Amino acid sequence: MKKKLTAKDLIIGIDIGGTKVKLVLMRGNKVLREDKYLVKSFNTPRKFLATLIATIELILSGYDIEHCRGIGIGLAGALDQKRVKVLFPPNLALLKKLDLRRSLRGRFNLPVLLENDTNAMALGEMMFGAGKGKESLVMISMGTGTGGGVCYRRDGKVSLLTGHHGVAGELGRMIINFNGVEGRPRLSGEAEQYLSAKFISRRSGKHPLKLQQEAERGVKKARQIYDELGEYLGYVLANIVHTYDPQIIVLGGGVSEAYKLFIKTAKETMKNNLMVPVETKITSSQLGDRAGAMGAAALFTLYD
Repeated sequence: MKKKLTAKDLIIGIDIGGTKVKLVLMRGNKVLREDKYLVKSFNTPRKFLATLIATIELILSGYDIEHCRGIGIGLAGALDQKRVKVLFPPNLALLKKLDLRRSLRGRFNLPVLLENDTNAMALGEMMFGAGKGKESLVMISMGTGTGGGVCYRRDGKVSLLTGHHGVAGELGRMIINFNGVEGRPRLSGEAEQYLSAKFISRRSGKHPLKLQQEAERGVKKARQIYDELGEYLGYVLANIVHTYDPQIIVLGGGVSEAYKLFIKTAKETMKNNLMVPVETKITSSQLGDRAGAMGAAALFTLYD
């Protein structure tokens, strides 16, 4: 028997990252169901779309789709100003050949909203997590790549800062080494090269989780790498404070799971590079890997 619910009170949220897809089914601020899967095995857009549709059907099973308000999707890369087209999907090339909005709208006959994945994470934390009740929040995602999102709350209403062309908050593109990466001037010295898994791999040749485990055991080389990451992060944090002056900065993504290994250095570096002392709160994500999917679902509240 299908569960009886008030009409249009269900929302599906989807976070499509560089390595995995996370889905949630929400009612209000409650996650009713969730699922996730890795994307590395999908070598064609067709297979990717078929699995996504099947997983949506799975989390909707037992619920009447007539009660579903829509599907919100957060995905890596820049979107156009109208948030209907992915301009640059950096970590999942097959998205270039997919019109997700049209495909899912056609399959489920539901409205589909798109947003940058870290913007969605920022919205999730602002609405349901570390930023709940705060006036302003900046999110930094530290995973396969590095992204950013900026949220404000005015008169109880939350809004995302997306900019005139739709690409505001792309903190991973912030240049913090104008000489290029390790003396390679053709590889731009942007924040993503120092705050993501790319940095861990370049410095150690290891998976972030492996290096994290070594650092937690006290391996000197591993600790030094996280100290270096923390220093670069500190410069980025100082830039964020001077640019946005948010009430809170939230760190998410797989690399941020080693938060305790680099945050002391990051805070010290930030403090030493601020024009004036400020009490900006720096914290890790409260929602973990749910943040992006929950924020994607919250897009329907944002655009009421």
